[in-house]
Amino acid sequence: MEEPQRRDPAEERAILAKLLSANAELVAEVLHPADGKPATSVMAALRAARSLDGVVDDVLRTLVQQARAEGHTWAEVGELFGTSRQAAFQRFGGGNAFPMPPMPPMPDLPPMPKMPPMPDFSHMPTPPGMPGWPKPPGA
Repeated sequence: MEEPQRRDPAEERAILAKLLSANAELVAEVLHPADGKPATSVMAALRAARSLDGVVDDVLRTLVQQARAEGHTWAEVGELFGTSRQAAFQRFGGGNAFPMPPMPPMPDLPPMPKMPPMPDFSHMPTPPGMPGWPKPPGA
């Protein structure tokens, strides 16, 4: 299995900035068209606005990582979003702060050995004081 290539963080940030800018400009053109410019498709603007949802989430995660790298606390981040520091950590830091490497493939396990049949204990008397045990015949 081929390992995915990792992008340079600066390149990822540049891509996020371009995506954010391009989608926002397209939406802005439909909301407030420039005089003398052909109208942009409202459906294209809807797609761009929908795309912005994911882009903004990625931008927020990137900016929170930068804020943390600059020494800001989870409490400060939480306050900015109107949540607790724990909620901010769960949203932005929990699963993404230290990505886990993929699990190695599991080896095939040998087949289970056949178990002998359980012995029949029905002929034995019920131990005294053991509720729920079957009572011996004639008890």
